[in-house]
Formats: sequence, C-alpha cells, structure tokens
Amino acid sequence: MNVPPTNAEPDINPASGFDAIDFKELRSVVVAVSGGSDSLALLHLLISYRATQSTFPEIIAVTIDHGLRPESADEAHFVAGLCKTAGIAHRILNWDGPKPDTGLSAKAREVRYKLLCRAARDADTDMVLAGHTLDDQIETFVMRSARTGKRGSERGLAGMALATLLDREVWLLRPLLDVSREKLRDYLRARGITWRNDPSNDNPKYERVRIRKALRLMDNRGIAGEVVVKASKRRALNDKVARVLPDCVTIYDGIRAEVSRADLGLQEQDVQQLVVAILMATMGGQSYLPPVENCDGVLEHIHSKRSSGRITMNRCVIQLRKDKVLIYREMRSLPSIVLDPGRSVVWDGRYQISNHTNKPMTITATGDKGLGFLGGVHNADFHRPSALSSPAVVVVGEIAGIPAIGDHMKVPNGISVTRYLALFDHILSGYDEILAQSVAETFQLQGYKRSPVNQINKN
Repeated sequence: MNVPPTNAEPDINPASGFDAIDFKELRSVVVAVSGGSDSLALLHLLISYRATQSTFPEIIAVTIDHGLRPESADEAHFVAGLCKTAGIAHRILNWDGPKPDTGLSAKAREVRYKLLCRAARDADTDMVLAGHTLDDQIETFVMRSARTGKRGSERGLAGMALATLLDREVWLLRPLLDVSREKLRDYLRARGITWRNDPSNDNPKYERVRIRKALRLMDNRGIAGEVVVKASKRRALNDKVARVLPDCVTIYDGIRAEVSRADLGLQEQDVQQLVVAILMATMGGQSYLPPVENCDGVLEHIHSKRSSGRITMNRCVIQLRKDKVLIYREMRSLPSIVLDPGRSVVWDGRYQISNHTNKPMTITATGDKGLGFLGGVHNADFHRPSALSSPAVVVVGEIAGIPAIGDHMKVPNGISVTRYLALFDHILSGYDEILAQSVAETFQLQGYKRSPVNQINKN
C-alpha cells in the first residue's frame, strides 16, 4: 500500500478542482472514500492541494459500509489502513438493520447521504466531498434522457450539480465532475496506488451498469457539452422564475397560493410551466415537479375564459377566481401520524414537526373538527378549504393547535412546527439555489445556506 503523495503530477492539477471551493472558516472537511478509484483519487488530490495552502481544515475520510456484500467490511478496513499511513483521520459508518427487497439502490443512496450528514455534524463541518466523475455525469445524462421522452422536462438533463445541499444543512460537493475515471486511474497508477473494484459495478441487473457498458461502444464525446448546455438553460430559467414569483404569487399561511392570472399570462410559456409546477409541488408536499403535461393542463384551466371553476392535479386544487387562481392541498390522502416523545416527522411533505414533550401526539388533517376548534371568528384572509387540509396537533384525544392558522400558530410548549418544502429541503441541487431562495422568501421562510462554491470561476 502506498503513502499518498504530497505533490500532484501535472496531468491533474488539484487547483482546478478545489480552487473554486471556499474552505475558509472550516474546521474540517469530510471526504467520502469507498476504496474505489474515484474516491481514492479525490482523497489524494485533496491531500496534494492541502500541501499548497498555508492553512487548511482537517481532512476526515469516511467510508460507508452498506453491508450488502461480503467484501465490504474488508474494503472499509483497506481504506482505514491507507488513511492511517497517510496520517488522515478515518471513520467507518455502517448501514445497520434490514435491507429492502426492492428499490435497494435508491435506499442505499438515501442511507449513505444520511450517514455522511451525521459524519459532517460529528466533525463540526457542513462540507462533504464525493468522487463523482465525468463518466458518472454522462451515464446520468443518458439514463435521464431515456426516461424524459419527447414531452418531458429537460431539467434533469443538466445532470448532477457540482454542489448539492442535504437537509438544509450539509453541502455535498463533487469537484471531479469534469474529470474522466480513466484519467483518475492513470493518476493513481502513476503513483503505484491500488484500489478496490466493487463487483456490483459489473452487474447488468443495474441500469447504470447497462448504460455504462453501452457507452463503451458509443462516441460520447459530445455528451459532456450537452450537459453544460442543459445546465445553463436550467439556471437561466430558474433565474427568470425567481424574479417572477414575488410579483405574481402570494402565499397565505403557508397553505394557499394565490396567483395573478394576468401577470402569469405575461410570462413565457416555460416560465409559466415552472411557476405552476413549483406551486403544485410545494402545496402538494411533493419532492419532485409534476409532469409537463400536467402543468400545461393547469395553464389551460387558468387561461380559460371562465371566472370560476376548479380542477385537481398532483394532490392540489386549482380554483379559479375572476382575476386570480388559488392553489392548495386537496382534502384527500392526508396522513395521520402518531409522534412519540423525542421524535420528529415530516407530515404530508409540508410540515416538519418535533415532539419535545413527554406525551405522544397525533398529527392529522384539521378537518371539520379542527375548524370547530378555531371557532367562528377569522381574519379576512381565512380560506376554509385550505384550512381543512392543514395539520392539527392532537394530544390525549384533544386538538392542541392548528399551526398554520393565525393566532393558533402558537402550539403548546415542547412542540415545534416548521413549514417544510419537500421540493428543496431534503435535497437541493446547486442549479436551483437561486430559485429555492426565491421560493423560501415567497413563503416567508428562512433562506437556504449559501453554496461554498464559486460557480462563476468553476464554470
């Protein structure tokens, strides 16, 4: 096993990947290291970059052992030995408990992000570096292209962003997105550094593996350029919508959006589509945007000659008024969740609720019983249908608070309630940072943590 070098060869300049990242003020930085070539090259390049800086945060390597293969524990200890030789702190975090029979890859990714966030909190940092490469970016583009189809949104074709915010807390950075895997392996070979191959990377039951093998037979040199173009278009559209939202959308109590029909109609079609998509996702508590055809159906409804009428789409009611349209959560498929002491839950994708009391409570839809709790006197902005589908906090069988409505936002001591935007709060792509900030401001919510990457210099 080789000691990581202190100076990089000119074939890969560490500064090209790390200069755009603001490491100042950090006490430490977490690096996700699996033992494969990509993550080992990332670690070695970061060590080389550190040697060129007068001050630099502590590097902490973290290996996630998913426990899905017999070799995984040995691979984790392989990384531990490498880091010990290099004088780098290292942790192994395990995915404990049962594994799902279906959706294993998605669940493994979710757990991996959760454990990396835990490692970042433990290290008192908000930055994690991951070794995604240009090959990963191209594979992602091809997979999403196949799913998008002719009528689908092209937003996903921008691929992975350089920076992604996890749970409003930790930035996951991918500084090697413009470097090929083979170039990274050449970097390691030149230094006599070995890596471990994950056999699942050759298992054709996984879509990414099938795409990877197909790409070997294709001329994919133009795909990276297409990704750059799609990313630029996504950011440009986001910027337009971020400017439009405050002028044509008003949010009431976090549960109802009112949109000026005239102001919306003045915008370009793609801007209108994204505005209604965002409002349906945030009012419907969903972590993804609705299909383009659904947005077009809503826009057809909005721009009709009718002065009243309603349709439902993506868990939302779209209700026409003379000069505006109301969008709010429909009264259907609303969860009822028991929240034990010391626990936290995201209710209906719209509210983060924590129980710091010593009693269990139930979070359910307000419904008619909740409206009775509110009484008959309401402010001028009160809207009964959207109030019905807002959350109620029930303690010992009695309603203790209706957090979304007026003075009743003051729930009992020990209960915290925050409006949650499932579209951005769990995973926020760096492409959407400006857009998410505008949405948060429109909802009068706390803004998102600023990216530590200078996108102008990077791009």
